[in-house]
Order: sequence, then C-alpha cells, then structure tokens
Amino acid sequence: MAVPYERLLQLFFTQSLDGFFIMMIDEPVEWGAHVDRDAVLEYVFHHQRITIANDAYASHYGVRVKQLIGKTPAALYAHDIALSKAGWGRLFDNGAIHVETDERRADGTPIRIEGHYMCVYDADGRISGHLGIQRDITNRHRTQEEVARSREELRALAAKLETAREEERTRIAHQVHDELGQALTGLKLDLAWMEQRLAQCAPPDVTARGRNVLARMDRLMEAVRQIVTELRPSVLDHLGLPAAIEWQAQDFASRTGLALDLEIAAPNEHATDELSSPVFRMLQEALTNVARHANATRVGVTYRRDARLLSLDVSDNGRGITANELRGTNSLGLLSLRERAIACGGTLEITGTPGRGTTVSLRVPCPHWPS
Repeated sequence: MAVPYERLLQLFFTQSLDGFFIMMIDEPVEWGAHVDRDAVLEYVFHHQRITIANDAYASHYGVRVKQLIGKTPAALYAHDIALSKAGWGRLFDNGAIHVETDERRADGTPIRIEGHYMCVYDADGRISGHLGIQRDITNRHRTQEEVARSREELRALAAKLETAREEERTRIAHQVHDELGQALTGLKLDLAWMEQRLAQCAPPDVTARGRNVLARMDRLMEAVRQIVTELRPSVLDHLGLPAAIEWQAQDFASRTGLALDLEIAAPNEHATDELSSPVFRMLQEALTNVARHANATRVGVTYRRDARLLSLDVSDNGRGITANELRGTNSLGLLSLRERAIACGGTLEITGTPGRGTTVSLRVPCPHWPS
C-alpha cells in the first residue's frame, strides 16, 4: 500500500538532518520605499513567531521544538538585534536570500548557520512571514578559519624569512664589496707594480706570466663585482627602485639579446622603502621566466607608481603560458611570484595567449607612500 503524499512530506520534514521552520507575522506588513522600514522591522521583531519547526532546527540552538514555538525574532536574536534586523531587511528586499550568519545557542555558545530563506506573501502582496531551511556549519567554518589562519601564518613566516634572507644578502654583499673588494684592489695594484718592474728586467716568459696573473686578477675582480650585484644591486640602495628596474631591464636585454620596451613613471619616488626589495625580486623572477620559457624576441617592462598604487608589468611576445601551466604546482617561479605579491599586500595576475606572449601584472596599493 502506497504511503500518502502528505505522510511522506511529514516524514521528510521531521526526520531531515537540515533544520526547517516557518515564522508567521501576526498581521501581514507592507514593504517598500513607501514605508517606514525601521518601524516595520520593529513591529515584525515583536510580532513574528515560529509556528512550525523540526527537531534538527531546534537542535541548532540546543533546545526542544516546543521551546521554540511562539518565539519572536526579538527573543531569538537578542544578542545582536541590529545585525538581525539588517538581515531581515535584506530578506524583505529580495524575497529570498542565502546567507551564513553567526548566531547563539540557548546556552550562549556561538554557532555558524548556513541558511536559505524565502518570504511568504498574502493575496495583496504583503509579507505574512517567511520559511527557511538551514544547517549547522560551525565545525566546517571553524576548520576553514583554522586553515586560513595557518595559511596566513605560513605566509607571514615566509615573508619574514624572505626579509631575513634579503638582509643577509645585503650584509654579505657589503662585506664582500668592502673587505674582499678592497683586498683585491690592493693586490691588483701590487701586481701591476710588479708587472711593470718585470717588464724592465725579467725574461720574456716571466713578463708574460706577470701579465697573465694581472689579467686573471681583473677577471676575478669582475666575478666578485657580479656576485655582489646578484646579492644586492648597489643601485637599488643608492638610487632607488625605478633606477634599479631600469638597470635590471637593460642588463637583461643586453645578456639575452631580446629587444626591450621600457617605461618608468614614478616621478616622486627617490628613496627605497619596504616594497623596493620584493618588487625588484619579482621583476628578476619574471624576467628569468621569460628567458627560460617564453621563446620570445621582445620583452616589455612597465613600472608606475603614484600616491595610491604601484604597478609593474612584464610582458613578452613568446609562446604564451598555458592554462595548465598556470594551474600547475610544478612552477616554483610562479608560486614565488604569487606569494611575494600577497606578502606585499598586493595582487598578481598572469595571462597568456598562445603564440602572442605572456604578461605578468603586479598591483600593490600604496596608501601611506609619501608624495
């Protein structure tokens, strides 16, 4: 024998794991631009009552169903009337809403609710109440918050480690430049003096050996200068980020043979600040990706900064990064770029068009940058 349709609905209502309820207003209310919204909500909060609810709905608040029947919004949401009225207003404006809200159980403990709510109207179009289905997502929400907090902590740690690494690079660069550089310069002067003396009296083979040692010393000093530059370009500290970007872009074009389109517009930027190092490192990473993967013949670097926004764009005319490469987890370079951008409080967008190239766009708000 078939179960009556009404009985099936009743079983679904009573045994559902989701909370169902209906709240009706003592007298239907009009809603719109022509009414006093605050007055209507005040009336609703004291004259709308729970008429039907299931056990799942009651369990959300740690009570029995019979304890909820007849309850008004003013009683249910006494912990935050203003926020609750705002939610009612959005529901009445739209006729239906899907929201997540922070509520309270009967014992005062917090609960996170996800719900879908719909208005009920009478024949004259007035609101006579609303019905809803909701679920307790407190554990899920807490887990999401913990994951988000862990991500923020990891990013903060990564940013701190990167800052420490940059400071160590700067210290080593200065030490190599000041101590090793001076020592090598002294040695070169001595070798040059010896080479001149040997040229006057020593056999040709000894003189040739002296010239060879002096040439090797020149190559050694050039290698040391290159190491110092890679550790921390002096132009970044002495002339600021725009000059460092110009130097890096031109040096990259010179080393790779790529044509360069360079545009820098930062008229008020003279000194370095906390953004200088990470932005410069992002430029280096982006250019490295162009050299390794783009198969390009031209690269463009555009840097702009005003009182509100720092923007850096690195583009090429190469093969174009693919969607799979953007989604992939194998590219530490892209991951490094994104994490650096987030650590700066900015955003990074990477777009590619097959056969037409790739563009890396960095945007960082600068609300406190002095003009």
